[in-house]
Amino acid sequence: MAEPGTVLITGASSGIGLATSQLLLGQGYQVIGLSRRGHVAKLEHDNFSAVAHDLGDLEGLESKIGELLESRKVNCFVHAAGQGHFGSIEQFSIAQIEASIRVNLTSAMVICRSLVPVFRRQGEGRLIFIGSESALRAGKKGALYSAAKYGLRGFCQSLREDCGSDGIQVSLVNPGMVRSPFFDDLSFEPGPESMNAIEVADVADVVWQIIQSSHDIVIDEVNLSPRVKSISHGKKSRS
Repeated sequence: MAEPGTVLITGASSGIGLATSQLLLGQGYQVIGLSRRGHVAKLEHDNFSAVAHDLGDLEGLESKIGELLESRKVNCFVHAAGQGHFGSIEQFSIAQIEASIRVNLTSAMVICRSLVPVFRRQGEGRLIFIGSESALRAGKKGALYSAAKYGLRGFCQSLREDCGSDGIQVSLVNPGMVRSPFFDDLSFEPGPESMNAIEVADVADVVWQIIQSSHDIVIDEVNLSPRVKSISHGKKSRS
């Protein structure tokens, strides 16, 4: 976008979504933050609009996005929401499997179902998805999370082919372990050294670079990794 426009960001209340919202607000963008919590103190800004919604409620989500697009012109979508569930597949109920796929994958597809026609009419728009290294290499106990992230990666690749001639740019950012609230309720986390994890601000910087890139190119995928990978196990759950 040549001039700051309006960006819709999911997961805006914490982690990568929060860092991206703060960065874009500082650059003069209007930000619509969609999250379960909605309003958060760290996003007190005249250019920030909070929308409270659980991404697991897909029908309500479609209605919410439809209402939003009737009143606001959105130039860019950043899908930063996500949750991690790790373990052997038999440990998860059918309800847990469905809920994980809804939040990590289906919600992005539902939002794009409403956004893409609007972007086509505008003749431009950016779709930026926060994926994961789990979309590149599946790991032990990660079947549920990797399935969603591999699905998101495939969705992005197909969407890019479908929308390129309509002026829509589709990008995917695949971070390794990010030091964020993502790990609050998990039994593991990145190692303690700064080189063991990516900071949320680093991911936000990449999103910013994509937004600022030329309208005539597409940054297909960006893969980010900590300089030295290390995982600390046995962390007590904070749930």
